[in-house]
Amino acid sequence: MAKNLGKSFEEQLKQSAVDQGIYIYRIKDVPQMMLKRGARVSKNDFDSFIYKKPNLFPIELKSTKAKSISFNEKIIKNHQIKALEDASKYDGLIAGFIMNFRDFDNETYFIHINEFVKLKYYAENQIKDHKYKSKLNKSSISLDNCREIGVPILNRKKQVKYTYYVNKLLDELIERYGDK
Repeated sequence: MAKNLGKSFEEQLKQSAVDQGIYIYRIKDVPQMMLKRGARVSKNDFDSFIYKKPNLFPIELKSTKAKSISFNEKIIKNHQIKALEDASKYDGLIAGFIMNFRDFDNETYFIHINEFVKLKYYAENQIKDHKYKSKLNKSSISLDNCREIGVPILNRKKQVKYTYYVNKLLDELIERYGDK
């Protein structure tokens, strides 16, 4: 069976961080098929923690071959948004999404949770008076939106897999969002 491309992205990002001497912890999902019928399992708040002194980065990873990522509860869960918002309130924590657009030159962006929530609010409520240059879609965040509000994550394709410049990203995030 072919590996899920989203999981492959997560593994490549994790390996890139490890190769650059960055601590990353992937929170394990419990496979639903391994549970007894009717068993309850708590939902993960997000996918990973990345640490680079002096900041901790709670991260939810999303990967798609499309040009946008749906706000649908199946894709971006409300409890994930809430958990990232809660985490961002603590000094030293920089929380957000890493969004990967595989079929568009593998463009990948970090979206701070506060920027994401603001854009989602304007988009879903179809508020016309906003500062965004890119078009807002009421049901998804587009690649153009990510280009506008996100921090790009440079990456290069080796032979088959990608290497992500996580160290460079974290330096930029600490400079932009740290000590606030």
